Amino acid sequence: MPMSAAAKAYYDSHFQALREHGAMNAARLWPRQALQYTTVNGARFLPFPSRMPARSVAPAVRSALKKHLVHEYDVAARDGSPLRIVYIRHAPGTWSGGEDVIDVYEVHAEEPSAL
Repeated sequence: MPMSAAAKAYYDSHFQALREHGAMNAARLWPRQALQYTTVNGARFLPFPSRMPARSVAPAVRSALKKHLVHEYDVAARDGSPLRIVYIRHAPGTWSGGEDVIDVYEVHAEEPSAL
């Protein structure tokens, strides 16, 4: 699936932080956990990133597919473990007080129930 210009710009600008901070920590410290990075109108939604059970990502992605922009990327962490990055840009008006809401989920690709 080709990336939109907005998705590519976001992904390029955050790629280094996703790899260094999230990928290594998620792989070593939080097994069966996914990381969620949320920004609202350009500001980080704290905690950043937040941990969540990996099994909770699939329902969130399935419901987002109905009316939001969703992209999935398979990348390798610095230690070589496979990761799946899911980028969701919520439609305007979905959140009250936030017109530009982006969720990025980072999940181990090996996790069977993740996606």
